[in-house]
Amino acid sequence: MSDKPKKRFFANHAKSSALLVSLVIHAILVVVAISFVAVTVIQKEDKQFEAKQVVRPQQKLKKLQVPVKMKKRKPKPKLRKRLVAKNLDRKVPEIQMPEITGIKGGIGAMGGDGGAASIGFTMPEIDFFGAKASGEKVVFVVHFGPATIGRNPFSRMTGLTIRKRLEDMVNGMPEYTLFNVACYWMNDTWAMEPNIMLATPANKQKVMDWMAPVNPLEGEYAHCFSKSPKSVGAARGSYPKKVDKLPFYATKWAFPYVVPSNLEQKYLSDAKKGYVHWGRGVAWAILEQKADTIFVLTTNYIDGWGGGGNPSKITSSYKKMCLDVYGPDKKLWPTINVVVLAKAGKDSTGANNVLNSKFGPVVKGFRGDGSVIDDITDYMTDDEKVLMRKYRTEYENEN
Repeated sequence: MSDKPKKRFFANHAKSSALLVSLVIHAILVVVAISFVAVTVIQKEDKQFEAKQVVRPQQKLKKLQVPVKMKKRKPKPKLRKRLVAKNLDRKVPEIQMPEITGIKGGIGAMGGDGGAASIGFTMPEIDFFGAKASGEKVVFVVHFGPATIGRNPFSRMTGLTIRKRLEDMVNGMPEYTLFNVACYWMNDTWAMEPNIMLATPANKQKVMDWMAPVNPLEGEYAHCFSKSPKSVGAARGSYPKKVDKLPFYATKWAFPYVVPSNLEQKYLSDAKKGYVHWGRGVAWAILEQKADTIFVLTTNYIDGWGGGGNPSKITSSYKKMCLDVYGPDKKLWPTINVVVLAKAGKDSTGANNVLNSKFGPVVKGFRGDGSVIDDITDYMTDDEKVLMRKYRTEYENEN
C-alpha cells in the first residue's frame, strides 16, 4: 500500500476547470446582456396654437330692387267625370260612353295621328242603325238621294228619320273622338267639311246647321242633289272647294268630291265609270279623312262596273288604296260597316240579299259589320210616328 496522498479532481485537471469556469461566467454575462433592454423615451411637448382675432369690415345688405313673386305649386286636378249617352225615350241606336276616372298623358287625338287608346281612353262602340263598330276617327257616308228622300211628305219621313238619328249619334259622341259626314247619291258626294274634326260642341252644332235645310217635308223638289248649280260641277275637280249657294232642300253648303283621275286609274282602272255612289264616299273617307271606322247607309249596291257590279274588284281596289294610305299593317286599316235600307212597304228579303251577296266581300274584307233596316218606323220617335200617320192618310196612295 502506498503512502502517497491522492490528488483531487480539480488538481489533476486544473487547466480544464479554469476553462469551464470561464465559460460559465461568460454565459451568465450574455444572458444578462440579452435580458437588459435600454428604452429611451423622447417626450415632445404639444404645440400650442393661439387664434388671433382679425377685424374685417362688414357691408350692409341691400334690399332687392325687383320684387320676386313666388308661385305656389298647385297639385294637378284629378278629373272624375262620367260620360253617358243621353237617355232618349225612343228606340234609337245608342252610344255606350266610357267612364273617365283620370287622364293619362295628353290628348293624342289632337294631332290626328295619336290614338286615344294610348292616353287611357276606351273607344265607344257606335251602333249605327244596327251596324256596330268602335273607332277614334269615324266617318258617316249617308245616302240622301231619291230612294231615301221621296216626292211627298209621307215618303220623305224616311229621309227625315235618317237625318235626325244621325244628329242624335253625332251629339252623343265623346269629345275626344274625330268625325266627319258626307252625303251622296249616284253622281255626287258632298262632304260637310274637308278635314276630319274633333267632336266638340261647336263641331256637333255644325252638323245640325249643315243638314238643317235638307229634305223639308213640304215643297216641290225631287231630292237633295236635284237641280244643283253649275258651281257644284266646277268644284268637283277642285277639292276642297266650298259651294254655299245651293237649293233650299239641299245641304247648307258642300265640298263636292270626286276621286282624282290619276288615283282612280291607279286603283280602279278597268271600271267603266270609276268610283260612284257609295263607293266614291268610301274612297273619300280613306284618301281624304284617313278614317279608322266607316259607316255607309245605302238602299242598294252600285259600283263603277254597271249591271250586277263587281264586289270583289272594288274590295281589291280599297285594299290597294289602304296599303298606300295606312301601310302594310292591316290592323291599322279601317273597318267598313254597311247598313242597307229596305224600301218602305217592301219585304226586307231583297235588302238582306244585297247586304250578304253584294256588300259581303267589302264588309268581310275590312272586318266590318252589316245590318238591314226592315222598317224605318222602328227608329222614329213618338212625335215622328204621329206625323207619319198624319201624312199616310193623305199621300200613301201617291207612292
